[in-house]
Amino acid sequence: MSTLFKIHPAIGIARLGNSPTEFCISPEALGELPIACDDAGNILTDPQHEEHRPNHDFWDKEGRIKRQAARFRIYAYGDGDSAGQELCMGQELEVLKQKTGQLLTGTLVDITWSAYIANKKATWYQFQETNGEHGYAPDHPLRNAEMTDVDLRQNLIIDPGPQSVSNQDPGQRHATFAKDGNPGYAQSFPPPLQPNSISTLGELLAVEQDGHGRLLVLGGYGNSGSVEKGLGQPHISSFANNDGWFDDTSDGYVTATLHLKVSKVNGKVPAIPYQDQVIPVDESAWVIVGYPRYAPELQDMITLDDAIYDVMLRELAYNNTLYGVPPFDSAKKPPQTSAELKLWREQACWNPQYYPYFWRDIWPILQRPENYQWVLDFDSFTGGDPHNTTAGEGGNFDPDLLSKTPYHDQDPVERDYLRQRRRLIYGVLRQQGEENQYTRAITQSLSNQPIIGMPDLCGDNPLNNLAPPSKFLRLTDTMLFMLKQWAEGKFINERQEGLSATALSEGVALDRGVLSNLLGGAFCPGGEVSWVIRNPAIYAKPYRIRQRAVITPGALRLSANELGTVDGAYDIAQGMEPGDLTKYDALPWQADFNECSTQDIDITYEDWNVIYPASTGDPVAPVIQSIFWWPTHRPMIVYATKWNEQTEQRELTGQVPWSGNIPQSHAGDFQMVTAWAELGFVVNIGSDANPSFGQIKPVK
Repeated sequence: MSTLFKIHPAIGIARLGNSPTEFCISPEALGELPIACDDAGNILTDPQHEEHRPNHDFWDKEGRIKRQAARFRIYAYGDGDSAGQELCMGQELEVLKQKTGQLLTGTLVDITWSAYIANKKATWYQFQETNGEHGYAPDHPLRNAEMTDVDLRQNLIIDPGPQSVSNQDPGQRHATFAKDGNPGYAQSFPPPLQPNSISTLGELLAVEQDGHGRLLVLGGYGNSGSVEKGLGQPHISSFANNDGWFDDTSDGYVTATLHLKVSKVNGKVPAIPYQDQVIPVDESAWVIVGYPRYAPELQDMITLDDAIYDVMLRELAYNNTLYGVPPFDSAKKPPQTSAELKLWREQACWNPQYYPYFWRDIWPILQRPENYQWVLDFDSFTGGDPHNTTAGEGGNFDPDLLSKTPYHDQDPVERDYLRQRRRLIYGVLRQQGEENQYTRAITQSLSNQPIIGMPDLCGDNPLNNLAPPSKFLRLTDTMLFMLKQWAEGKFINERQEGLSATALSEGVALDRGVLSNLLGGAFCPGGEVSWVIRNPAIYAKPYRIRQRAVITPGALRLSANELGTVDGAYDIAQGMEPGDLTKYDALPWQADFNECSTQDIDITYEDWNVIYPASTGDPVAPVIQSIFWWPTHRPMIVYATKWNEQTEQRELTGQVPWSGNIPQSHAGDFQMVTAWAELGFVVNIGSDANPSFGQIKPVK
């Protein structure tokens, strides 16, 4: 028997907060609230003895935002076992020792967790929209380019070194990624900064929850600052690249080893006591430390799970029944070598007979635009709700109508009516290659006039002509395929049929659930991560980040331009190091977060973001359209709330700008460096059946 051990989630998310005393645990499923815990990481439960997720648990007693911990667990998978089981402390395990072929039976007495996070933003390339997504040119500019000495540039990396904790010894359950807190390794931290210095990237906590040995990874405190001094300093001059600045977002690996007290070898008690064994966990994980999620229950138009799932399907043979090589057989062995994978990619296609489930696969996508009413003012900005999300009979998004499947004896008039309704919705969706088209001409339109393409949101590059324009967001290929099948009537209403969609295993549900709460586009540069996340080269297996074989603390790799070489020193196919996912993001994060509200996009010509008609005598006057970026990720206009003493309930009042009077300018970016900790959270103050989302703020 061979047992495989995996850490889940494969990619975890921790979030910044400025509370030095309290924290909670990041949501682990789509649209959930954070999980309440005490300062030791012990879970707090509700009256039903479930993990408590209050809709107001974002601040400590002083009104400071709690950090959110990424929680990791270890699952064991036996031969042919795809479900897996989370390990319990004291559990008896059978493990095959690979080198000797011995089958060891023993008790799990301890787990040693190791993690290593870093921040490489200040030493990486400048972010220039999509330039660099498929490789950086030799002359691509660096951040802090005036610093040319390689050794000095190494110090631009915030590198606290790796840390380890274990469950058994109370004295070994806590470790920090703090300055001077890791004497076994060479560290690098920035000098004193203005307005906020950085002295830590976070900490680790080994905890026991319900008998399971788990790990909590906490990030930094939201500190960002610049080394620049003097009149007018510090200041921000770019949404993404600000020399002299540092922030305390980060990312890195999470590994674990199991400590087994051996009782039997090959099923027998050994005559001489057998030395206890340390068993490495086979599949490691990665952690990303991002900024707060201010509307945790509202979904982005494209989640990070949507984006990664699309890559896993089309590049890594993740689900052959949906996308693969005909015949579409789930039992077919996936490609094992790079040559096999290359051949698979050349032959793979969508399964035309794949029937998605309406409530699992279709309705969550169709429902997302309706959430936008809680985070922006449709009437003020767009002249009305562009998605026509009217509930009930007659509304384009009435689920009772949209979920009706065609059947044999169906009235032809009804069949045609429902098909036309589905096709109309699918017809407004921007398709592959239409990222620069503002409108779509669809025959299902009652007026036969062009209709605004959906989603009506900014794309990866609506800013300049330095890289190919990508003005508007489109859904992933996987999302579009699912919706196309639905539009053609090829779908299953699982509720109507009394069916249950196949449940994901606990481990996979964690992998995907965690990522469903992160932004999956547009990437300019993005939210928690940028477009590097959709590069298949960074994955060793589906959802598993490829870790570089040799990682040297104090000497994390730099870019090719810094090293004066193009020999692959920074080749991501070699594996990722701490800091390699978040280094593409804006520096500091608050600048892009503040400015990614609305964008004036020139839609005069498809292939140009910026035109200069005055210099050519072009008779066409520029046509400008104001488009939103990510309203559920960075709210715009929200409903304020107040407490009603008579009903003892919170209720909505009028709409207000979410970020107050902070302008979407460089001056506003600098304000956001500290103001982020004063912003409210948007939560459901209604019921699940009748949601009502409003902004709440702490009572200080």
